[in-house]
Amino acid sequence: MRSRDFFVTECSSELSALGASSNQLFIQFGSDAADVVATTQGAAQVFIVPRRFQPLTAQFGPFNLIQPFVNAVLDHTPVRIVITGLSGATADLARISAALGIETALTIFDASVLAPRDGAMHRWTQGLLGCVDYVISGDPTLADVLNHHYPQLKLAQYDALPLKPLHVGAYSQSFGYESYAFGMRDHALLMAMQQALTGHFSECQSVLDVGSGTGVFLECLRRENIPAQGVERNEQSARFAKSLGLKVAVYDALDFLADQRGAFDGIYCSHFVEHLPFVGVDHLVKLVAQALQPGGTAVFVFPDPESIRSQLLGFWRDPEHVRFYHPDILSVLGRAHGLSMVHNSQNIPGRCVGHFSLAPPLELESPEVVQTGSGWWSGLLARMGIVHISEMHRERTLRLQLQKNLEQLWAVNQTWAWEDNATLVFRKPIHG
Repeated sequence: MRSRDFFVTECSSELSALGASSNQLFIQFGSDAADVVATTQGAAQVFIVPRRFQPLTAQFGPFNLIQPFVNAVLDHTPVRIVITGLSGATADLARISAALGIETALTIFDASVLAPRDGAMHRWTQGLLGCVDYVISGDPTLADVLNHHYPQLKLAQYDALPLKPLHVGAYSQSFGYESYAFGMRDHALLMAMQQALTGHFSECQSVLDVGSGTGVFLECLRRENIPAQGVERNEQSARFAKSLGLKVAVYDALDFLADQRGAFDGIYCSHFVEHLPFVGVDHLVKLVAQALQPGGTAVFVFPDPESIRSQLLGFWRDPEHVRFYHPDILSVLGRAHGLSMVHNSQNIPGRCVGHFSLAPPLELESPEVVQTGSGWWSGLLARMGIVHISEMHRERTLRLQLQKNLEQLWAVNQTWAWEDNATLVFRKPIHG
């Protein structure tokens, strides 16, 4: 029988007194390992988390903890998740729980962790507290800390966990896109991959992220002080982005763009076109061009069909992917709708398609070495470091043959070095 509650508890190394069961996940800090270590103690899942994730910061939690948490939610389908202890490791779990529409209770024993150390942490913490249903106070100073640092929040506080959930959330027990979005995407990795793309919008004053998902690129822009907002039709993903203090409209992206003529000087569209049929992509590019101000910048990022890694390892993990689009297709559509391309990530020096031969490399041919005399004379010359010119010729020939084989191998293998994604940057011309 499945429990209506699921518990995530920060604890010491001793679990016997906590009555561990299968509807609980325990977190222990103190490991110096580079990553999370998963163990079991009886029926309980225990995760040993590196110390660097213990402080509450504006950083995403460890993916090797987030993924099993989402899997546990799918297994137990709880109506309430109770998180005891607030840290850098548990904050993301609370955000995901709330985003999924599950009643989320947060137990706080030390209110001082809520004191923001910088603007990003204040925004993230305020977003987190604004998305949970209520907090359980284990610290008499909690109310004062909340009123001092987050006076605008109207957060319900209890001295003990209510015996029954206060409401039944909107979480669907069947598999949904949000289960993929939270359980299969490493937000910290995605943020590191996209951070450099903010440079395309460095001069912008109003950027739109089309299909902004869980808000990773919006966060990148926010940290560069670039004004931005997102539009995302998936309500769960949008709720997660809002829990980071980001501005996201829950709306169909194409319908939203249709009402935004000339509203933005920057538009970012990442991993969206592959979710659409060709007619939809054509319409998308047209709407993006219309929504851009003259001189504005549009950036499209999507899986590169010429990337072997994308073809084999990544593309078909997403249950909503429709098809690959070659950069040439987007290039033509951009021009057709009045945009000028200023950057194509495929146009890099040295990128070429290597020749794949069905025949193996030729065996190394070893030229005959000319005999230089009797054995004792050859031995004496060898001890003196003197070799016959035929030996030098043989070594040179073998080296050149080996170099040729290596160059052939690299010409083929460099295909694996191509980026997984294609990035196209367009500019809307300034007329008159």
